This record gives sequence, C-alpha cells and structure tokens, in this order.
Amino acid sequence: MPTSIPEILDAAGRVSIAYGAHRAEFAPAAGGRLTRLATGEHQWIVPVTETQWPAPRWPRAGSYPLVPYSNRIRDGRFVFEGREHALRPLPGRPHAIHGSGLYRAWTVRAQSPESVDLVLASEDDPLGWPWPFECVQRYRLGGRGLSLTLQMANLGDTPMPFGFGIHPYFTARRVTLHARRRWQADAEGLATGSETTHVRELRQSAEGCDTYLSQWGGQATLHWDDGHALTLHADAAFEHLVVYAAPGADFLCVEPVTQVADAFNLAAAGQARTGMRVLEPG
Repeated sequence: MPTSIPEILDAAGRVSIAYGAHRAEFAPAAGGRLTRLATGEHQWIVPVTETQWPAPRWPRAGSYPLVPYSNRIRDGRFVFEGREHALRPLPGRPHAIHGSGLYRAWTVRAQSPESVDLVLASEDDPLGWPWPFECVQRYRLGGRGLSLTLQMANLGDTPMPFGFGIHPYFTARRVTLHARRRWQADAEGLATGSETTHVRELRQSAEGCDTYLSQWGGQATLHWDDGHALTLHADAAFEHLVVYAAPGADFLCVEPVTQVADAFNLAAAGQARTGMRVLEPG
C-alpha cells in the first residue's frame, strides 16, 4: 500500500549556500523548500520561520517545488492513454493540488559553499501518483543571483504525463511583464480556456489576484517600494506563469510552471496550449 504523507513536516534541519552578499537556505526534509533568500538584509522571499507545520497547512512563505504536476487536477482524476487515474486529495480539499513533492522529504545529493542539489526519488507516492519518478532541484548562487534547474526522470515502464514548476512567496509589491494569453478559471481555481490579451502588471491588493498566464516570454520583474527589483528569467519549457496574492496579503507569488491548472483533463478534452508534457520510460 502507498505510504501516507506525514502529519507534521519537520523543517528544523536547514542547509545554506552563499555567494558574496547573497544567501539561500533550504529545508530538504520539509518538502525540499527554499526557506530564505536574501542579499544582505533584504529578504527577497518571505522567510520560513516555522520549524514544523501540519502537512496540509503549509506556511505561506519560502518557495516549494510543484512536482509531478503544478496547480490543481479536478476532483483528483484524469484520463491518460485511455485509463482513468485517481489521486488522493488532501483533507478538506476537493481537488488534487500541487503534487506530492511539497509534502515529501528530499535528500541532499551534492553540496558546495555555493550550490546544492535536492533530490526526490518517488516509487510509492503517498497521494497515489502511479508512475515512479526522480526529480532534482539544482540550486546555484552566483554574482547574478540564484539559479534553479529542475530535472525530471520517468523511472517507470510506461509513458508518464507530468508538469512542474516552483511556488515562491516574494515580498515584492508588484510584478511587471508582458503576457499575451490569459486563462479563464472557475470559482474553484481550475482553468477552463484561454484568450489573447496583454497583461503588463499585477500587484498585491485588498482584492488579491489569482491569474493564469502564458506566452509571457520567460521574463518578469518584481518591484519593491524601497526601490529593490528582481528579474526572473525562465527558459521556454516554463511557458506558463501563475501570479497569486491572497486578499490583503504581504506576499506576491510569481510561479513559473510548465502547464496550466488541470492541464491533463483540458488536454484530454482537446484544449490546446495546456503545456501538458509526456515523458517516455527512462
């Protein structure tokens, strides 16, 4: 039988890397999270101060990986190659969300003063993902800031649908970009279709925002009221972007991802541009 997610995630064991004034900190055992990213005294993301938390109620802080899919899957069910797959949603959540990577213990495969590789080898997924896989987060700090390479391998015997990305909680007030497609979503946060548009700026607000974009060119700039700015670059695989801020919150999530919410079901229904990808065995 598949294992279950732990009731409490332990983030006490942190590892750190640094380059000049840049510093990054991670909690491998607590979902492979980036828990702090700072240059001097400036915090680019909301730091994770908790040392443990209930798995279904993670802190709105740091940055965590979205693996082996990003965002939601309607009712935790999808059809792939003619077969229906059912995932186990978390208590109180009707849909599968964000994959199981943020609830799992990742391991440190390699570390230097300026870099760290975090690895999740998943052969018995606690939320019912039926394919074994390995995911690597490869972080590097340098003069230009922090870089992350994500790698996914299908360890099973059959083709595997997948998507991934990251979910950072920036302390920025607003983000500027040029996205040329917006995805409509229903009241439950599931994408339903897309339209051509021009989105140039999104920000924290009393109303909040939860916006699915694509065709964003892989570049966005986050802005702080004190004049700090951070430019986010993503390669072409991350053709989708989620911008989220809870109403009145002091964070802004700008999430490069490879697929839109509920991409597997949308693709099965014939929707184009979902970002759904398939990995062959090996």
